[in-house]
Amino acid sequence: MQQLAIEQRRALGPRAEWHPGDIAWGLWMHEGREHEWRFRTWDGAAWSWLHLDSGVLDVDVRADRHDLLDEILDEPAARQAWAFEDDADRRDALARHGFAEPVESMHFYVLDLEARPDPRPLPDGFRHRTVGAGDLAARVAAQHAAWPRSRVTERSYANVRAAWPYRASLDSVVEAPDGSFAATALLWPDDENRVGELEPVGADPAYRRRGLAAAVCTDALRRWYDEGGLQAVVYCVTEPACALYESLGFRRHATLVGYRR
Repeated sequence: MQQLAIEQRRALGPRAEWHPGDIAWGLWMHEGREHEWRFRTWDGAAWSWLHLDSGVLDVDVRADRHDLLDEILDEPAARQAWAFEDDADRRDALARHGFAEPVESMHFYVLDLEARPDPRPLPDGFRHRTVGAGDLAARVAAQHAAWPRSRVTERSYANVRAAWPYRASLDSVVEAPDGSFAATALLWPDDENRVGELEPVGADPAYRRRGLAAAVCTDALRRWYDEGGLQAVVYCVTEPACALYESLGFRRHATLVGYRR
């Protein structure tokens, strides 16, 4: 699955739907969820990932193998699947299988790293650093503060840290004066394409409106540039999140729409 994501990025650039970091985060962010998923693969040409609880069907398929779409979408348990809003072929395939009602959207953003980003200022007493092996409790606490419904645990985040292509040097945090993590940004590297993905980004509500989310993202991007990164991608759903990434120089280039049946 990750190898196909890399190949798709090489062929499609920002239009690639997946990054190897997406897959690693999705697999390892929650422990003990194997019974909630069903995977299928097609000889390196495509894969599907059915989330049994929600009925969401995630898919990646090579551009020259769209003949597989009907077989992939012939999944009785699937209740929602995705297509770029301007991808007529994928939308037609979804419609043939009853996926016709648009229910949610995710916006795709890209940033070309032509130079090392300038650092964003931090309030007095705050500092940039990265997550270490002894920081699991603080990192998980920060995740739950930013995303209260998150199911991440210390064990699952340890799994994330052990998963490829996680790199500790790109797991950026802003540390508050009391030692807690006020904002976090994990950047996943794709060294072959030199494209990094921000996933996830979060800020503790107690520290919001101080520019910390922008600062921690910028720090992660600076670290990625120093390690040879040429581009970064990120996805967002809400307008405030999208506005954050636009303030960092990201540009929206596509919108992925979820269609329900």
